[in-house]
Parts: sequence; C-alpha cells; structure tokens
Amino acid sequence: MQRRTRFLLLALAALAALAVSSLGAGCRRAPAAAVEGPSGSLAVAGFQLPSSSSDVLGGYLENGLPVVPLQDLDALDAALLQALKHQPALGPQAVQQCAETVLAEESGSSRAFEHWLAVGRCLDVDWLLIPQITSWREREGSDVSVRRPASVTLWLHLLDVRGETFATRYKFEETQQSLTENFLKAGKFFERGGKWVGAGELAREGVAAGIKELGL
Repeated sequence: MQRRTRFLLLALAALAALAVSSLGAGCRRAPAAAVEGPSGSLAVAGFQLPSSSSDVLGGYLENGLPVVPLQDLDALDAALLQALKHQPALGPQAVQQCAETVLAEESGSSRAFEHWLAVGRCLDVDWLLIPQITSWREREGSDVSVRRPASVTLWLHLLDVRGETFATRYKFEETQQSLTENFLKAGKFFERGGKWVGAGELAREGVAAGIKELGL
C-alpha cells in the first residue's frame, strides 16, 4: 500500500509539472544573461566551521556550533573547486597555510573580517572566497522515509582584498520538504530522484547554485 501511494503521488506530480510547462509555453522569456565574475587573481578557502559566533562572517549560528563529518567537508571542498569556471590561483591548502601564519601573528582576539583580510594580503590576491557552514542537520531515516529531513545553511563570502571589503555573498538555506508539503517544488523533488537526500547532497546543490550566482 505504501508503494502504491508513492507511485500515485509521483504520477500526480508529473501531471502537474506538465500542466505548468504547458501554461508557460505561450509566455517564453529570453534566457538570462550569464553572470560575469570579478577579474583578477582568486584564492579559495576550504569550508569553514565557525568555532564561535565571532567567527561568523554573515548570518548567525542557528542551532549551536555546526558539526560536519570530515568526509563531507572534503567532498564540499572538491565540489567547490569543480564548480568554478576558472581554476583559482590558490586553493584551500595555500589558504590554510597563510591562515595559520596570520593566526600565529595575531595578538589577542581579532575580528573574523580582519583575520581574513590579513589572509588575503598574505596570499597577495585580489579576491578571496570564504565558504562557511552555519547550520548542518543530517537526515534521520532512509532515502524513502525520514523522521526528520536534512537541513543546511551555508554561505559563500567573496572578499575584495584590495578594496578591503566584502564584494558580495551568497546564502543557501534549505530543509528538504516532501512533495505533499511543497508541491510548487515538484521539479526539485524529481531532480533528487524522488528521494530524501542527506545534508551533504543538499550542501553540494548550494555550492553549485552559489558559484553560478556569483559568476565565478
């Protein structure tokens, strides 16, 4: 019975998607122009997990300090580099080395912005991309049935090192919902194979969307 109900929901969603597509066929929009990213040298940090609220570059810690498995962090770093249209001048390893050097030279408590600006100067780049995770909740259950869905909030901060300011930032915040909870997102439901995904997959979606939005 459970399988039959699921198939019925899938069929209804498919019909709804076709109906929406047909309605929009008579009102086609011109494709959006590609976003152009900044010119100059770029360094990309690995994903950062704030150890306190003072480490947060945007937003706030929603559910305490985020706890993310190391394999998920490594996968996100790889997804970030892969999503970039152009290979960055310096990657997470070089950024980490400069971050450790700056940290050793800092006296007392330094604001997160000042710390990363110093890291950018150490790297001698025009732009520094700093990804942060401020909320991470793993799926409880399986890909076909959950007690609690995955939820992720991540930020991509683009620091203008020469201008000493954040040029822009992108926020991705999503908790997966079922088809019946949000019928308007039927397309995304099917893109995920009609399954409940883990927090890592949600976050990788956010990385791809963010890089595209920032034009990088």
